[in-house]
Amino acid sequence: MTTHDPRQVIENLRNHLAAHDRHAVFLFGAGTSSSINISPLPEVGKKRGYTPLIPGIDGLTKACEAALASMGTPQAAAWKILVDQCKVNARVDIEKILSKLRMKIDAVGDGEALLGLSLAQLKEMETAICATIGKATCVDESAIPDSIPHDSFCEWVRKINRIVPIEIFTTNYDILFERAFESQRIPLFDGFVGALRPFFYPECLDSEALLPNVKWLRLWKLHGSVTWHREDRPEGKRVFRAEPTATGEMILPSHWKYDESRKQPFVAYMERLTKVVNTEHSLLITCGYRFGDDHINAILFEALENCHTANVVALQYDDLSPSHVLVAAALRYPNLTAIGPNGGVLSSVWGEWQLSQPVDNKTFGFLDMAFDSNALPEDVGSPASSSDDLRGRLRLGDFRYFCQFLKEMSPSI
Repeated sequence: MTTHDPRQVIENLRNHLAAHDRHAVFLFGAGTSSSINISPLPEVGKKRGYTPLIPGIDGLTKACEAALASMGTPQAAAWKILVDQCKVNARVDIEKILSKLRMKIDAVGDGEALLGLSLAQLKEMETAICATIGKATCVDESAIPDSIPHDSFCEWVRKINRIVPIEIFTTNYDILFERAFESQRIPLFDGFVGALRPFFYPECLDSEALLPNVKWLRLWKLHGSVTWHREDRPEGKRVFRAEPTATGEMILPSHWKYDESRKQPFVAYMERLTKVVNTEHSLLITCGYRFGDDHINAILFEALENCHTANVVALQYDDLSPSHVLVAAALRYPNLTAIGPNGGVLSSVWGEWQLSQPVDNKTFGFLDMAFDSNALPEDVGSPASSSDDLRGRLRLGDFRYFCQFLKEMSPSI
């Protein structure tokens, strides 16, 4: 059985991130927000429960199912049909269900019915789903713990000195990243400009000359935000940014033809992602993203196919298996590294994790945080160096550990 040394993976990742002249890009998914556990501390001797501050994609799907069930039997039946239709092609989640629903809305006409519902009822379903997601992701400030992983990520950003900008793409709707960056006074640009009601300015995403310099972090929210709003003006529809609301007004892109207000942020951000990952020697690191968005996957995989110097490192929270879309892609593209807790694909070769030797005293603290094993410094030269103690689980797919990894490699200032 092939094995990979996690020490090499960790050191390579550290070296890539330490390179000041390399274009570092991050893609963060729902797992980054759901990594924040707000469950009460347990009694002595008991294990702490898990209650995410913001539900992951599965939690959001269940919440939307309950919301639709409360609307009545016709809506609950329509939900079941949508789920069954989504199961034909892929794993079911709320984003796929909502996209399928929006296709129905686009297809049905006045006086007609689909899924047993009229056009008005289908739109009510869409509104209820978006409001449920908006409510779940628009958390009150008092509910956020004093310290969250995002703070450690921002600390790393604040301390490093780069000559190329850092760009973050996220599928999340919440404002945890914005909150963390502002708390540490890190300048942030998201494509919106203005002072009173910042409006989306898509032209800046196409021109480096119009973007802020490398001191500014760039944040692109691929699926929308609880801070986005839409308004009708004499010159046309416009998207602007304001205080967060739980209405879900501007979340989740769909597969149907966007009107101008929807097109501006979503399509512009996708085009920006395409441009960035096709840059020579670019490095994209994913965390909390399960490769469930077919549009994003297509952009990444096409870049790996066409730009052989571009690299993607996919950090996964769940164990990987041969049937996972990510593993299949990594076996095809040598510039895609898939890293799960149980094993990974490096240079198109699958293997489980096994240290070539126990960590030494110098690297124990650094490696032990990222890789959970029983291989201790005192095991060097002992039978343990060839035992199961060298096996373990790589924890960097957990956003909490990934941010701690970045924090520990931050320079002291």
